[in-house]
Parts: sequence; structure tokens; C-alpha cells
Amino acid sequence: MIGFERRGLEWNMLKFSCVVITGLLLLGILSGCGSANAEKTVLEFEAILDNAATAENIDKANDYLEGRLSKLNDEQAGSLLLDLEAYAANYDADYLQYDDLVKRYKGEIPGAMAELFELKAIEQKAPILKDATLQLSWADLLERAMAVEEFIRANQEDLMVKEDALWLYRRYVNALLMGASNSPVFDYGTHAFSPEAQAAYDVCRAEYPGSAVAQILAEYEKYLDGLGYELRYEEKEESAKFFETCSRLVSEAEKQVYSAGSQ
Repeated sequence: MIGFERRGLEWNMLKFSCVVITGLLLLGILSGCGSANAEKTVLEFEAILDNAATAENIDKANDYLEGRLSKLNDEQAGSLLLDLEAYAANYDADYLQYDDLVKRYKGEIPGAMAELFELKAIEQKAPILKDATLQLSWADLLERAMAVEEFIRANQEDLMVKEDALWLYRRYVNALLMGASNSPVFDYGTHAFSPEAQAAYDVCRAEYPGSAVAQILAEYEKYLDGLGYELRYEEKEESAKFFETCSRLVSEAEKQVYSAGSQ
């Protein structure tokens, strides 16, 4: 079985990075928020999270935040939501439903985080992969990648959403280039490149010409031209070069989408 998914990018590992960022943000909350009530909310909430992550305790933490987030500033509210995500992920990565969070805290979640939760809800309800098989068309993969790219461009400086947004972006762009183990971009039998994937690339070039995805696809198609749009995965050197190329292009897309926002 060929390993197409980027290793180590599971939800639980992602939440660890959120905790690191959140911890730094909370230092600022406790030292400079200027509000005794805000500090009390933070400390009481963190006391709940000191207990083992169980369904009951996650619900208790969730209930505690309701009605209180609106009394905090965006940094404080966002930090507590990140902690809630990380805490729940220690129990079950899908215990918290993002569409429920958006509805429950409507108007209380910082703007960028609310939009990211909506993007996460789409992936949570309809993951692109199941049993190493693509669950979406290549055209739909492109639309998801572009939605996240547009979100990243609009929220360049927001550290609270950066890691999760990049995780989604890498996931979608990686699948767009390679497919999945049971849905490879090159057919195992004929070795030919997927016509559906090529059609999606054509759409990207026509409809999103200035995107980071379009830029890396231009380079990817030059590589594909060199292969004659055929690849035999069983040939180790050729296969290794393919995975190396795709990994590099995914990283390049990430760099481009962030550098574009600073221009």
C-alpha cells in the first residue's frame, strides 16, 4: 500500500500545537487583560480542564463558556476555544461538532475563528478520505483547497487560526496532487494520469489564475509532461521522485499563499 497522506497530521497532533500557542496567549490574558471578571473566567475554565477529559467534563467546559465568551476580548475568547478543542481531542477528535459550536456561540466567536470552524465543519461532516479512498471528486477537492486558500489570505496575521488552516490546506492540496492510496492520481493498471484530475487543474488555471495552487500546478504539469503523464508506482526511484515532487509543491503552495498576503 502506498502512503499518500502526509504523516503526523492527525487532528490530535494538530491540537498539541494549538495548546502551545494558547498557553502563550493566556500569559498575556492573565497579566494584562485589566479585568478581574475576565481573569476569573479564564481561571475557572482552566480549572475544569485540569480534570481528565471525559464526555461529562467536556460538556461542563462547553456549558461554562456559553454566555461568557462575549464578555471577553477576541484574543481571550479565541484562546479558551482553542483550549476546549485541545481538551476534547484528548477524548475524541470528533466529540465537538464544529457546526454545533458555530451555532452555540454565534456572535461570540472571533470572526476568523468562526469562519475556520465553518471550514472544519465541512471536513468533519464530509471528510475527503475514508479508508484511504477519496470521497470527493477532483473538482470538489479544488473548491475546498481554494476556500481555505482564500481564508488564509484574508487572515495572514491571526496566529490562533494559522495552524489549523494550514493543516486543512496541506490536506486538500496534497490530495489534489496525489489522490489517495485507493484513489491514486495515476491508475495502478494503465499507469495513466487521471483525466478528472487534469480537468480540475484546467478549471483552476482558468478560474483561479492568481492562486498559489495555480502556480504550483503550472510547475506540476511540467513535471507531468516529462513523465508523459504516466507513472509506475512499482518503480521505486520513479515513485520516490513523484512523492518528493508533490511534497515540495505542497510546501511551496503554503509559502506562496502566505507571502502573497504580505505584498
